[in-house]
Amino acid sequence: MDFDINLMRDDRCTLVRVKGDIDVVSRERFEETLLEVIDAGGPVVVDMREVTFCDSTGLNVVVVANRRAIERGTRLALVALPPRVEKVFRITGVDRYVPVHDTLREALAAMPSSTTSG
Repeated sequence: MDFDINLMRDDRCTLVRVKGDIDVVSRERFEETLLEVIDAGGPVVVDMREVTFCDSTGLNVVVVANRRAIERGTRLALVALPPRVEKVFRITGVDRYVPVHDTLREALAAMPSSTTSG
């Protein structure tokens, strides 16, 4: 399956929708996009419901992007991992370091509020 990635921005986060295989062929585009979005600021949610495969290069991109988000004082979260992809994240333990949610609503609820009182 061809790899595709789309961005949707709103006041709460940038939603990165990923489709297809995340592997050595798509890694560079996936990484460049995630890091650019993180560097732009604000929380990032990666919708993975249409990801058909994720190998170790894809896992590494997620770990690198999460580290960058933490360094920038923002958050990265993954949503809607298909069972096959979720299993890879669970077996490798990546899901212990990168928040994984079933839905976008859950991911947004777990994000800190962007509004400050005072």
